[in-house]
Amino acid sequence: MLENYFEKGDKALSTYEAYGRNPIIFNRVIENYKKGLKSQPKNILYHYRLGYAYHLMRRLMEASSEYEIVLKLDPPHMASEDDLKLVEKYAPRLFLNSKEFFKLKDLAVVIHPKKTIIAYNLFWEDDIDYPGDNDPSDHEVVWIEYNKTKGKVTGVYTYFHQAILSTEEAVKDADLRNQRARINIQWGEHGSLPLGWEKLHPEAIFEKIGKRIKIKDMPQRYRELNKSIKNPLHPLAKDWPKKFVGNYKDFITFAKYIEIRRFLTKKKMVIISQWPNAVINRYFLNYNYFPKKQWPK
Repeated sequence: MLENYFEKGDKALSTYEAYGRNPIIFNRVIENYKKGLKSQPKNILYHYRLGYAYHLMRRLMEASSEYEIVLKLDPPHMASEDDLKLVEKYAPRLFLNSKEFFKLKDLAVVIHPKKTIIAYNLFWEDDIDYPGDNDPSDHEVVWIEYNKTKGKVTGVYTYFHQAILSTEEAVKDADLRNQRARINIQWGEHGSLPLGWEKLHPEAIFEKIGKRIKIKDMPQRYRELNKSIKNPLHPLAKDWPKKFVGNYKDFITFAKYIEIRRFLTKKKMVIISQWPNAVINRYFLNYNYFPKKQWPK
């Protein structure tokens, strides 16, 4: 049955992401999605998920082809001046470790067309762990949810190594700072941390297979990075730091501020769509990036 094909594809995709990127499992994802789409060729959601699956495997021509179908069936809208003002108003404040090696390369903002939530997609020059992954960037995401009537932030969500983090402290802080939430950026790996992150126990949640996986927290990441980065001898990492130098307090001190509004002013990569990876791939970036979850809920 059609529903079973899509359901099987979803479960296989969750298994693929949760338990390591096994090509046999990936083939099951593709097979089931394709069978479902034969019977329902205009199913936007599953064209998107098929494109996302290809994108995870860096099969970019096939990913882009599926994304093209998605955007023909559900065209995005370019941002108006009011939209640009909206994303500027809620643009989070980014704070880096003073020893951060990589620069913020690009910012692509996607406004949800039906829900009051904005995805701020951050693209760093690289990830300290992956000099040779063929992705000339490190993709991270911060989502800001807001009340349209009151003009206030109601939710702050960040991507942290497959986990989605959220705290009330971040919302309260945004209210005190002209609706601009503070986000701290982890050294080297760029996991995004909302205010109050210290009390959280990050987990990646895979609802389709009923699985929760504990994610290494900041103390664990510090201990590893304080010894060595993953690939210190890789040719592409020859000029990179070989480890984080300093104690844990140094590691979690975020004193360097980045004003991301300048990216909005300069490039204006803002669009309205519920398919972030599709519009970023087809409208904004001419280089590959690793796709992340589209929305936090």
